[in-house]
Amino acid sequence: MHIKNTIPAEFIPNSALLKNIENMVQIKNETVSNERLIIEVQHRLNIEKNEILADLYMQILHMLYGKTHH
Repeated sequence: MHIKNTIPAEFIPNSALLKNIENMVQIKNETVSNERLIIEVQHRLNIEKNEILADLYMQILHMLYGKTHH
């Protein structure tokens, strides 16, 4: 899948979108792990109809997957 809409990679970790996801994961699970973030972002991506948000979710997933392989 080609991502057309992106933000600079260095801004992803502190983006409001990712912070919102982290807060939701913490509320649901009490702890935030990379794996739980991936599951939440995948869920949001699957139901997202807005192309721009879907692209940002994909960009976040790429960053999160990179963290699991280091």
